[in-house]
Amino acid sequence: MNFEIEKFVTPIQELNALYVENVEKLAGIHLEALEESINAGVDSLRKASSVKDIEGAKSYFVGQSEAAKVAVENAVARGKSVAEIVQAYPASVKKILDSALAA
Repeated sequence: MNFEIEKFVTPIQELNALYVENVEKLAGIHLEALEESINAGVDSLRKASSVKDIEGAKSYFVGQSEAAKVAVENAVARGKSVAEIVQAYPASVKKILDSALAA
């Protein structure tokens, strides 16, 4: 009887562990993005408040352009990470289910 219960419980535990692992990865990616966004915003405010003339404004806008470029590159990299997690999930689920059904 215990073997029968274990046969059904084990894949559920494995699926739950996979789910938790993916949630942790995705939450980490989101927290990283949030931290980057907050830091960029605060940095932008600091730099904007130090502008005193036209040359300073030009320098500020050039810096903002570069900061935006970096932010977009980082967002693309995070998007790729999310896509990898999402694409790997069905194969991982299938592996767990195939293993459970084969037992």
